Amino acid sequence: MYENNDTDLFSSLDTLILNLEPLQLIKDKIEIEQFYAKGLRLKAIMKNSSFNFDDLTAFYKKPKDSVSKELTKPLKYNISNIELKDAHFIFDDKNIDKETHINDLSFTIPKIVWDQQKKSNADIAFKFNNGGYFQSLFNINPINGAFDAEITLNDLSLQSFYEYIAEYAELNNFKGLLSSNIKIEGNTNEIKKSLVSGDFNVNNFEMIDASNRLFLSAKDINTQIQSLDYYNKNYIFDFISIENSYTFFELDSLSNNFFRIFKIDQTEKESSLPASFDSIQKQSNTNLRYAVNKFNLNNGVLDYTDNLTGEPFNYNLSAIKIDSDSITNSSEWLDIYATMLLNERGTLKSEIGIDPNNFLNSTLDIAVENFLLEDLNIYTNYYMGHRILKGDMYYFSKSKLTNGNIESRNKLIIKNASLENSKGGLYDLPLKFAFFLLTDKNGDVELDIPVKGDLKDPSTNLGPIIWKTFKNVIGKTVAAPVNFLVGLVGGDPKELEELNFKYTDTLLSKKHKRQLSKLLNLERKKDSLKITMTYYVDSTLLKEALEAEYIGSQYNKETQKDYIKDEKDFYVYLQNKVGNDSLTIKQTLRTLTKDKPIDSMVVLRGEHLIKQINTFIKQEYPISNIQLKQGKSEAPENSGSYPRFLITYGLLGEGDQTEIFIDN
Repeated sequence: MYENNDTDLFSSLDTLILNLEPLQLIKDKIEIEQFYAKGLRLKAIMKNSSFNFDDLTAFYKKPKDSVSKELTKPLKYNISNIELKDAHFIFDDKNIDKETHINDLSFTIPKIVWDQQKKSNADIAFKFNNGGYFQSLFNINPINGAFDAEITLNDLSLQSFYEYIAEYAELNNFKGLLSSNIKIEGNTNEIKKSLVSGDFNVNNFEMIDASNRLFLSAKDINTQIQSLDYYNKNYIFDFISIENSYTFFELDSLSNNFFRIFKIDQTEKESSLPASFDSIQKQSNTNLRYAVNKFNLNNGVLDYTDNLTGEPFNYNLSAIKIDSDSITNSSEWLDIYATMLLNERGTLKSEIGIDPNNFLNSTLDIAVENFLLEDLNIYTNYYMGHRILKGDMYYFSKSKLTNGNIESRNKLIIKNASLENSKGGLYDLPLKFAFFLLTDKNGDVELDIPVKGDLKDPSTNLGPIIWKTFKNVIGKTVAAPVNFLVGLVGGDPKELEELNFKYTDTLLSKKHKRQLSKLLNLERKKDSLKITMTYYVDSTLLKEALEAEYIGSQYNKETQKDYIKDEKDFYVYLQNKVGNDSLTIKQTLRTLTKDKPIDSMVVLRGEHLIKQINTFIKQEYPISNIQLKQGKSEAPENSGSYPRFLITYGLLGEGDQTEIFIDN
């Protein structure tokens, strides 16, 4: 059969066998004992909204001549042994310039029976070429149009639909066996109001990407449909169950493998989103009603990889189990429970609470145990300049989202952590020293990390917020180490910050000795603690004090008075010494001591105090590693300072970069 142009082939076939029972026509019944067609070739062409067979349908739709119109009895027919073999269907869509081919289509239908005066049935059953079969039971009332149908699919190969899926996804293969038992009830006069129920099952589902890598699969996917009501937008599932699933997710700085495979342009996707989240909620509440009475995923596996730090990070989540009861759009609250293994060792348990009518109201509780810290070495090295040699992490989080505002309380417990320094790091955090300070007597580190933010703000990104919060916690820890160390020895934290002297002090007081004893106690209790005591003083002020002390000692000897307490008499004494009453005290002292070794006395005074402290330390704790040193003369700590020893803390063997200075 050719098209209207008498050139293009519309349909053809190699063999047609039609076995009729002509006598049945007397009974107004068409009876066909066999219908066999082999090598049928049919090509349908669509351009705009027209098809190449429109002229045929138009011919059979022509109204009959009213003059020749006769009354006819209702039609009945019985067709047996229907077989289609090696058929080839072609659909040429000129609108997108694409041809779709269905090759080697074969099926057999034992019988189709139709009686327009009675409730009739058309039962079809045929086998698929690659195994499995199709079976349908169809009943219809020709008077009022009511019908019901039962459709059974068994082991339909999804690979047959690969070409269709490939239009929308970059795939090398699409596999699986679909089985279903579906019941459809409705009326031919209102086909959109039909109701669908039944079950679907997919076995050995697999999707292979263009690089020939498996990225999505499941051993079994089972769905029990209670009712699908398209007309009223009411969809109810008794359960959805997924067994032994696998997902490969690859993230980079621009996109991810799922967006690339399914040809999702993220920019276009974001620009097409509704103006506000509220509008989504309002629309879904108005038009859509859904329910999943039970959802579960068992024994899932997720392989995650990214290259965000410049080197690949691979992580495995296994034994994933997700359970949820009664997911409905009318629910006021929805709880979802999940557990999984982290890199085959750590465990994660979570409970997610969601308001289905407003996703910006939710809760999230997470507990992670026995997580291997070294699994995160790529990130800790990149962000903080540290590699974690060993250690187990326990993480507990309680988060609450209220109208988009998140408030999260996070507790991090690290056991037996061991770190080594690397170079740099995005935040370059003194993590090793912070862990050292935070480690308790049991070798555990506990960190409280609160997180807050407004998720409605497009600029809000939880990742940077969490890292910044972690950075602040670590920064505060190392900036004020005495707040953590004082708990080991008690007392006032200021006693662990510096030793203060008067200009005239040459001996250690009881307070000085008490402070030094606490430092030695810290050494004993905090192995590897590095303590450095650096001497600072304003040399000009000390020189003036030594000048007064030198002349004052003469005054005390000559007058039997104290030059410090008798300031007026001492001033008169100085004026008499220089024979000039117009000079200040400083000027008179400078004049009277100009030939004295005051400058060397300034140096000796610092050395003397250092020696006093060192002697006390060695007597009390001979193996002490406390370091005493003279501060640089140009250091700003000298300006206006009394003699003092500023105490800094660090780790033995880590160099000066780990020393933490206290700002006062």
